[in-house]
Amino acid sequence: MHIGPLWRDDVVKVLDFRLRRLSRASFEAGNNRPTALSASFTSQDVSPGQPKLLVFGGRGFVGSNVCKEAVGMGLTVLGISRGGTPPLIHEPWVGAVEWARGNALEPQTFVRHLEGADAVVSCIGGFGTTEEMLKVNGAANVSLIEAAKAAGVKRFVFISAHIPNIPGIDAVLGGYIRGKQATEEALRTHFPTSGVALRPGVIYGDRVVSSTLTLPLGMAFKPLEMLIERMGIDQAKQFAGVPLVGAAFVPPVSVETVARVAVRAATDPSVPSGLIDVWELASKDKR
Repeated sequence: MHIGPLWRDDVVKVLDFRLRRLSRASFEAGNNRPTALSASFTSQDVSPGQPKLLVFGGRGFVGSNVCKEAVGMGLTVLGISRGGTPPLIHEPWVGAVEWARGNALEPQTFVRHLEGADAVVSCIGGFGTTEEMLKVNGAANVSLIEAAKAAGVKRFVFISAHIPNIPGIDAVLGGYIRGKQATEEALRTHFPTSGVALRPGVIYGDRVVSSTLTLPLGMAFKPLEMLIERMGIDQAKQFAGVPLVGAAFVPPVSVETVARVAVRAATDPSVPSGLIDVWELASKDKR
């Protein structure tokens, strides 16, 4: 898995509120799909004075939901993805986000957009060879953290991962695990009082894979979610410590919950720095 190409030399500035409303209105008219969600967006009082949030990996499954949540909260949102194009989602909020290309390993391609940013959420991550996993889960995110710190960004949120107790997992996912660990360490170093790492396990939700195909991942994990809910988080946590079989008792978390918690951690100074583990996320999933 590789980080995307360079940004264009001249990226259009983040749209102001009136342009956002016009874009959303045009989208809805063209698709003839008015929704309650779009109505809520038109009521948001977004202005140039609203907090600016950068979402790296904004086109992906988790990142797009973070962008959606942030737009719903009235934030100014810049989504950075490998191709710089919007996700394959036909929803009005997409037009309220400014989309751009960038290479997380080359700060000169994105550092200008960190100016004036209040917070960054990094959803960059993936699988591949050990070298690729170290790069995309570790080096790329560490680069973002260092650049954000140098630019004076106030808060930084990283979507990390819960690593289940499976014997031999390091032999298969060593690069993934060490990459995540390196990023969490960089976050503690550069954002000791305002850096937050989320550690979800399986993240489920409707995943758009093409313009005509959406995978309802929630249906696959609903039985497990119901079982753990009946057991109770505390008991499930005890079983989760058992090697191998314990992985089945790690609760899945909805992508909406991950996005909601990430945006709050990025914008609310009362959220303490440090880790929000899968168990805390699961408890928030029921609220």
